[in-house]
Amino acid sequence: MGHSTARAALIYQHASADRDRLIADAVSGLVDKGRKKIRKTKKKQDRKPKGHEGDTRD
Repeated sequence: MGHSTARAALIYQHASADRDRLIADAVSGLVDKGRKKIRKTKKKQDRKPKGHEGDTRD
């Protein structure tokens, strides 16, 4: 990695792993939020309209 000592390399590697975990958790949160929004939208679309709006018979 180009560090002067193995210890320095391990310190930076650990810091990088921690940062990667933070980024992964943030992206995962955004995905979960997006999925919940899609589920809500689908539930609203799946509901049958009340009254004459849902009547398609002639």
